[in-house]
Amino acid sequence: MKKHILFSVFVIGLVGLFLSSCKSYDDDVTALKQSIFIQDVENPGLPIYSEWGYNTFGAYIDRAVFVSDNNNFTKIIVNSDTLHILLKGNMNGKFASIKFSMKGFPIVNYDNLNILDKRTVNLKDSKCIVVLTQDKTSKVLKIIEGSFVFKRVQNLYVDKSYTKTIISGVFYFKTFFDNEPVAISNGRFDLGIGYENFYNY
Repeated sequence: MKKHILFSVFVIGLVGLFLSSCKSYDDDVTALKQSIFIQDVENPGLPIYSEWGYNTFGAYIDRAVFVSDNNNFTKIIVNSDTLHILLKGNMNGKFASIKFSMKGFPIVNYDNLNILDKRTVNLKDSKCIVVLTQDKTSKVLKIIEGSFVFKRVQNLYVDKSYTKTIISGVFYFKTFFDNEPVAISNGRFDLGIGYENFYNY
């Protein structure tokens, strides 16, 4: 049964991205910038875990759903050797973002992101900083424990031309809100990273 569900999800994704062979290259690239949200029936409110470049992410923050949308664009920013992954979406109908900053990744361009494939980053490490933004207020989170896992990083080609890199994986951590411990759980991401959302400066 699970295989049938996964196959159906795969087909829906492909139909959404490549509905017709008559579509132009520009049409396909534009489609790849949109989010394809397929709800996870086992985790209501979150997108399924996928590795197809659906441009979605989600997690439970305590009991609230933090999830991607088409109004905010996820970005990767590299400063020197520090990789910043900025997940921008909404929580309880309002803008929210989480920025993961990880030292030790001097990535020059988005086609070099494949060095992250199958890497696990310990978020409690002193080389990592996690910042939560809500209602225009940002705060650095004190991490009790947690990981950011790049389960798969792959290059995407459209009409045999390299288009972008897809990064997929999971994240979870425990932190404090107002001195009370809180768990961020069931985090997942499936992101297409290309010219328009990768910055190195």
